[in-house]
Amino acid sequence: MLEELLSRSESKTLEFKENAHTLSKIVQTVIAFANTAGGTLVIGIQDKTKNVIGIQNILQDEERIASAIADSVAPTLLPTLQFISWREKDVLILTVPHSLGPFYLKDKGENGGVYVRLGSTNRIADSAMIAEIKRLKEH
Repeated sequence: MLEELLSRSESKTLEFKENAHTLSKIVQTVIAFANTAGGTLVIGIQDKTKNVIGIQNILQDEERIASAIADSVAPTLLPTLQFISWREKDVLILTVPHSLGPFYLKDKGENGGVYVRLGSTNRIADSAMIAEIKRLKEH
C-alpha cells in the first residue's frame, strides 16, 4: 500500500507530512479532505523527496492526532488511522472519507474555519463555497 502511495504526487486527495509536530496543519488537511473529495494523509514521509523517515513514537502521535481531530473539528469527523511498518520505520496513514459537511475548526466557527482542497493545498472556504457544500448536503 505504501509503495503505491509513494508512487503518486501530492494532490487533491493525497498529502505527505514529515511528522506530527504541527497538529493544526494536520487538522486543517483532514477538514479539507472531508469537505472536498476525501483523501489520504501519510505522516512520516518527507513531502518534497518522499523519503520514508518514519515516526519515532507512533502511538503517542496517533493519540495526539486523534484527540486533536476529536476536540477541534465539528461536526464529529472519524478518519481511519492505521500504522504501517516499512523498512523498520513506522508510518501513520490517515484515511479521510468525503462526507457531507461543512466540517470546520470549532474555535474559528463555520464562517472562518471551513477548509477545502485546491490542488495539493488547503484553502479557507469563502461564503459561496460554504453555501455550495451545504447545498450538496441537502440533495
